[in-house]
Order: sequence, then structure tokens, then C-alpha cells
Amino acid sequence: MQRPRSPFAPAALAAAALVAAVVRWWLQSSGNLYTAFAKRFYVPDPDLGWRVSSRHPVWLGLDACAVIAVVAVGLVVAGIVIDLRGRATVLRVVSWLLAVILLAIPAAAFVSGPGPLDGRDTLPPRAAVLVEAGIEGSLAAPAGHYAVVGHAGTSITAHLSAGGEAFDARFERDITGAWDGDPHDLARPMHAQVRVAAAAVDTGVGERTKHAREGYLHADRFPVIALELAGVAAVRQSGPSELAFRAPATVQLMGKSHRVDVSGTLAKPDAAALGRLGLAGDVLVVQADLVLAIHETALARDAGDFDGDRIPIHVSLVLRRVP
Repeated sequence: MQRPRSPFAPAALAAAALVAAVVRWWLQSSGNLYTAFAKRFYVPDPDLGWRVSSRHPVWLGLDACAVIAVVAVGLVVAGIVIDLRGRATVLRVVSWLLAVILLAIPAAAFVSGPGPLDGRDTLPPRAAVLVEAGIEGSLAAPAGHYAVVGHAGTSITAHLSAGGEAFDARFERDITGAWDGDPHDLARPMHAQVRVAAAAVDTGVGERTKHAREGYLHADRFPVIALELAGVAAVRQSGPSELAFRAPATVQLMGKSHRVDVSGTLAKPDAAALGRLGLAGDVLVVQADLVLAIHETALARDAGDFDGDRIPIHVSLVLRRVP
């Protein structure tokens, strides 16, 4: 007569799952607290500087390891109960089912593979753009109305640090806006505005994104974040088809208006770059940076939740001239 399996076998399987999960977390080398089921990585790009990789592996966090550990302890208790009661068929089935599910978590992470080569967890900062004074230089592009294009190169990224973990709050959709100006002469009158839906924020972790949308940005009450620029303070030629600029701007965030300094570059992609970007026509690419001081914004009441008082923001825009 075959002897019944040990009632503690599911607990042993759960322990193996815990070991595998911890090993995976350690190999990831990012020390992340939260699990990302579709991890976002940035990889180098010849035209945009950095872009989001198409590879999104399962990235286990300490939260997943803790859940596996708690369930493993529960399975030990279940094993004791089964041992005392005898068969306890239903409890045995449930225990095995839970053990298999636990083992599937690190297995899925390993199967999804590592991060991409040269991938970064957060958007690397750009080298500071220094433009002292004067407006010099031009681009070989016609004057007119340039509208923001929905594209992999259009995004707004805020770099945050909270709870001992650094991460990006990124907006990649629902970005609209335009620039009216003359790339030949940036001293001429111009106007630019960018608007993004607050609900489009994505921190890379589902629950954290929901909390950012509802608990911090209050997207239901303040649905739009906007940036407006009415002119430049200084411009210099930084490359054959690139201008570096510095400009005053206004940010509208959660019902408050903030004056900020913006610095960055305005570039005209050549034919090869347009091919890589999958675009045609008169196209300009903007890469710009600004900083918000938390204590000056409506986020001041939640300042204690952040590890610093400044939020660096990077704006990447693909613009195309329209009639």
C-alpha cells in the first residue's frame, strides 16, 4: 500500500520558491522594494538619447518575497493540521495548489529574462546645457506651426525618490501641444505649450501608479498638467543641426502656477534619423530639463513622503510642422 505524501511537502516546495525568488531579486541588483510585472528599462538611442526598451521582464521585489514567505509559513501550519487530522483531502489539495502558484512566481521571472544590455532602471540625467547669454544660431527648417507628435520620442519623465527607492513617474500618452516659431531666428516672437493628462502617469508599479494618480496628483480634480513658454532667454549653436537654449517657462500643476527655468536642445533630424524614427516631413526634436521644488507646489503637504525636496523633470518632444 502506497504511503501518503508528507503533509509538509507543499511547505518544502514553497520554501524552494522563496529561495528562488530571493536569488532572482539578488541577481537583479536593483534593490527594488516593489514587484514590476513589466519592468521598464531605458536603453541608449542615437536620436533620442534614451528610449524605453521593448523588453519588459518580470522584476521581483521584496514585497513578492515577503508574500511567498508568509504563505510558506501558512503551509507549514497547514501541514501540522493535516498531520493531526489524517487525510484532510481538501486542505491537501489547496496546499499543493498554493505551493505550485508560489513556485510559478520566480519561474515566470526567470523565464522573462534579465534586463536589456546597457539598460537603466531610471532615465539617466542629461549633461547640463549651459547657455550664458545672446541668441545665436539657426536651424534649416521652415517657420510655422509645429505640433507634438504621439511617438516613442514624446514623453515627460519626473524622477522621484521615496521610501528609499528611486523611480520615474513617466507620461507617455495623452500629450498634446505645439510650438509656433521660426527655427531660423529664435529671437522672433514664439509660443509653446505642452499639456498632459495627469491620469496618464505611470510609475512602473500598478499600485504605486494608482496612488500617484489619486493620492498625489488628484487627477480627478486637476486633470491636466501644462507647461507654457513664451520666448527664449539665450540660444547658441551646439551642433550643425542642433541649438542649445535657456528659457523661462510656467508650469501649471494642481491649480498652482510655477515659474521655472528650462534648458535643453532643439534639433532637426537628418534623413537617416527620420528613417530610424519612422517619420517624414519637417520634424524637430526637443530635449529639455527643469526642476520643481516640492515645498513650492501643491505636493508640499506630502513633502515628508519624499526623500528630497526637488523633482527633476525631463521633457522629450517630437514636433512636426503642420499647415
